[in-house]
Amino acid sequence: MAQALEDMEEVLRYVKNHSLGFSIPYTLSGEEHQYTPDFIVVLKNGDDHENVLNLIVEVTGEKKKDKEAKVSTARTLWVPAVNNHNGFGHWAFLEIADPWDA
Repeated sequence: MAQALEDMEEVLRYVKNHSLGFSIPYTLSGEEHQYTPDFIVVLKNGDDHENVLNLIVEVTGEKKKDKEAKVSTARTLWVPAVNNHNGFGHWAFLEIADPWDA
């Protein structure tokens, strides 16, 4: 995935989200958990480098019950909430099954 991001001209910067402390809370079967997405990517949003899109990228292999809960929470709850706050820039979520087809 990192190589694919390196090759995309619209990518301003990215980071592998490992030991950064960025996680999204979610609930599965009534229990609270923390979801740590794979990558955080900052994309050009037009010609203005100040107007960017923060993209959470999750590389998904085998479909599992907990993965579905994580992805659903990030996409339908966390992203709309952080965008509604208007204090952390504009965010989106993307799940990728094959990083070479990104």
